[in-house]
Amino acid sequence: MTDLDRLFADLRMATPGRASVQEIGHFAAHRGERDTGISLQRANYIQTSARLWQRQMNGERPSIEAIGEAGRANFAIMPDSKIREKVGLSRQTATQSFSKGLRKLSAGKPLKAREADVVQVFGLSMMWQYALDDALLVNDFTDLLVADGALASDSRTDFEKVHTFISLYALSIMHGSKLKLIDGELAQLRLATSDAGLLRITAEIPFVQTPIPMMTIVPLFESSLAASQHCDPSLLVTQVSPLPVDIEDGRLIALA
Repeated sequence: MTDLDRLFADLRMATPGRASVQEIGHFAAHRGERDTGISLQRANYIQTSARLWQRQMNGERPSIEAIGEAGRANFAIMPDSKIREKVGLSRQTATQSFSKGLRKLSAGKPLKAREADVVQVFGLSMMWQYALDDALLVNDFTDLLVADGALASDSRTDFEKVHTFISLYALSIMHGSKLKLIDGELAQLRLATSDAGLLRITAEIPFVQTPIPMMTIVPLFESSLAASQHCDPSLLVTQVSPLPVDIEDGRLIALA
């Protein structure tokens, strides 16, 4: 995988770049522990969202400041399509309603129905969403190669046939890494499968330390690859330290 390591590491510096390629390039250059990038940013937002949710589960009444912090995190987590799905509004309209709702809460004024709904959904709920997927990664990677002159534009369709290998590569270098969260805690990344049996990378995000440590396990990278065809089952068994992986014959295998 040395060639892909070098290629992704080089393309992460491209201007203008693509966030998905930069992210995998950063993992290629710094596999052990990450303290920057879109995966880390998403994990920090999810941690913020989970913490407010847990306080509510414990019977605590959240402050307006905490609701605002959780709401900003949840809006950052959710793509536009999910925001519209949840409250039937565009991102701009939903964020405006959320801000108005918080101002009214601070002033002790009643909220309109739409404002109350948006505050409830985004300020008082836990949300999560993956940071990137292999379809976006392969498309962005191909775009950058064409822009750089390393790939002829008329060869794009043929090149995209290596989708599987690029996806396996991304999974292999994210698996086993850790994200250093804003509070100093570490989120372990692991191979896992979705309900549909597709390979993904999940993050184990700690959000409570005392009296009992708690974490939430959420997807950060989604692939279109069936685990049954592209992964040694032993890699999907949770262990304290994830097994190192390699790619062989279109499958992820445990590194001997």
